[in-house]
Amino acid sequence: MNTIRLTAGETWAIGSNRYVLDQVMGNGLLHLRCERTGAPLQVRGEQNDLVCPSSAWLVEQFAAGQARRIDLKQAKSSVRKGALAFGGDYEMIVSRDPSATFRLAVITSLDRIAPFSRSADGIRKALAVVWSKKPEFFSGKKPPSPTTVRRWLADRGDVGERPLKAMVNMSGKVPRKHRLPASVRRRMHEEATAYWADHKKSLGDAYDDLCEHLGALNKWIRQRSSRWMTVPVPAKETFRKYVRSIECYETVAAKFGKKVADQRFKACGQGLASQRPLMLGAMDHTQVDYHVVINSKGWRLLGRPWLTIILDVYTRCIVGWVLSFEPPSLYSVTECIKRANRPKIRMGDRFPEKPELVSIHGKFDEIVVDNGWEFTGTSFESAMIDMGVSVRWAPVRSPTYKAVIERLFGTLNTRLHRKMPGGTFPVAQLREWGLDPRKDAVLTLQQAEDLLISAIGIYHQELHSTLGEPPVTAWDRKVREQGGVQVIGDDSQLDRMLGARRDATLTRSGVNLFNLQYQDPAITGRLLEDLARREPRRGQRKGSATAKVVIKYNPANLGQIYIWCPGNGEFVALPCTDPEYAEGLCKWRHDLIEAWSREEKDSTKDDRRRRRIELRREIEAETPVRVLTRNKRTQARLLASPKVEAMAKGSLRIEYAEARHDGMAPTIPTVALAPERTDDHVKPVRPARGGKPKTKRVPKAEPVSEVSTESGWTAVASSSDEHWEAFQ
Repeated sequence: MNTIRLTAGETWAIGSNRYVLDQVMGNGLLHLRCERTGAPLQVRGEQNDLVCPSSAWLVEQFAAGQARRIDLKQAKSSVRKGALAFGGDYEMIVSRDPSATFRLAVITSLDRIAPFSRSADGIRKALAVVWSKKPEFFSGKKPPSPTTVRRWLADRGDVGERPLKAMVNMSGKVPRKHRLPASVRRRMHEEATAYWADHKKSLGDAYDDLCEHLGALNKWIRQRSSRWMTVPVPAKETFRKYVRSIECYETVAAKFGKKVADQRFKACGQGLASQRPLMLGAMDHTQVDYHVVINSKGWRLLGRPWLTIILDVYTRCIVGWVLSFEPPSLYSVTECIKRANRPKIRMGDRFPEKPELVSIHGKFDEIVVDNGWEFTGTSFESAMIDMGVSVRWAPVRSPTYKAVIERLFGTLNTRLHRKMPGGTFPVAQLREWGLDPRKDAVLTLQQAEDLLISAIGIYHQELHSTLGEPPVTAWDRKVREQGGVQVIGDDSQLDRMLGARRDATLTRSGVNLFNLQYQDPAITGRLLEDLARREPRRGQRKGSATAKVVIKYNPANLGQIYIWCPGNGEFVALPCTDPEYAEGLCKWRHDLIEAWSREEKDSTKDDRRRRRIELRREIEAETPVRVLTRNKRTQARLLASPKVEAMAKGSLRIEYAEARHDGMAPTIPTVALAPERTDDHVKPVRPARGGKPKTKRVPKAEPVSEVSTESGWTAVASSSDEHWEAFQ
């Protein structure tokens, strides 16, 4: 038996399709037509054949939640159908039209009264009865007119089927009829598409083209006849609304490119997902928004440092970070992974009441990185494979793929970087650096590192909107369930595999690199015994042993170096003798400090030259007179040497005048070089190059005569022309 009132024309949603009820046939059979294909709905009968659905079948589907009625027959106009199509809840409907509840109360109260006359007097009497029965609800409200009530009863559903959304006033909520002619709308559409097709065209340019075209059309109409109506010119706001109304993926991609369209309209994927801590990490770099200075006998501006972070996707914990002036490179990535592998002792010192912060460390199973050159090299991939870490590269130019770490950078900027006050240094010093004391934050390096540690510790203890709990709580709870974390047993292998390579000399004092001394007596002695015996004897120092070695170091951390030992086939770590200075120090910052130290010690080249001259004069003052006299005589002899004179560059010729008692010798005339050769370009006789020439029998020559040349040398000439040509 059918218990649902069914009316032809209503729409039902069954499964994933919509069906219109065309007819209720005999025996309770229904003719449901698919809106998309127009085919009738058929179901399996008792004999496993296809039959029309029955009312009982529809009731079963409705009870199981597989069928629902989405349209009512009572919606006679398109406006009322639009009201019934609104899918909001009670609060949305009331906010859309606060008077909807009043209309519903009036109509449902009239439905409960016995049949009354639909005349004006009959409706007034019925409204008076309703107002008398509910004085609290209708107190202070004026009854509607009989014409309005008559329209409500006819258009807003039937008795027992009057939903609240059918009572919403649709004034201003439905598309209006076009007030502009079709020709104007067509031209407006053309100019709107021209705006979206040209990247350089502005909205004002498109509107100017529209006005120019319509103005020319109106001028043509006036010239033809005064009785013809001119076309209206839409307002700029009307045109702007129409341009925005056709904004979609295609229009934005045509004007600004596919990348902008993807960022604006393309739906994001599921995002990075992980089921436990250290299963998946995300790593990236950013340049912080404050400037760092260092005090090396005077304030020095270092610039804006780089921050490298690796984030755990499951707990959103910052497992490793590096604040360094080393630009994004393989070495900063290596240092970040090493620090992620080690417990955070400094975090425990900063937050002693939260010891769980120290335990945020470990080895990731997989790391998501972008396509920067420091991540795409084979060295990084091979090292991660050796460490048992997989690498996943994000799609090119898709920052939303790693949205978790991009959002983390935004959080740090909001909570730390943008809250830092402007520079507190002297205004003159800030202006010399080119910084604005009202906008640019200026910190010392120690302040920057301490504030970063504090910000990360506070971030771990605050409520995370996605997790619903603080990240450190999620980390501690899940790690306890797992029984601990995995770590890289020897993370120094990263520096040995990926460090920068350099040749150096190992002595009894260790290795001197970048004016830093690396020495450990136990390690150095053992290395010298193994390496010095392999060195060639020639070139060795007398006394102490030395060895040429190959070292590797991490430019992001000069705390220690690694020396290759071919006998054992491994790199041996050698620490710096000044760990407080070198540990965590990048090569870029060390070179800058060294340059400043040299500038402070030797301000100019003239000062250095002056000090060298003063030292040499002090040495000469202590030198015996006989040594100085011997040096002067040697210099005079070299000045008078013809060989030295011939080797001197240039055309200078030195002559010596005769000595006189008054010391005034006559002036020596200077003869410039001859403008042309005086040997008539005759090739001089000399043995052929390349060894002793072979002997060759030559006919007996006739008597020769000596020919004197102007230059003073003698040439031999033969009376025979043949011999003369051979001579030439």
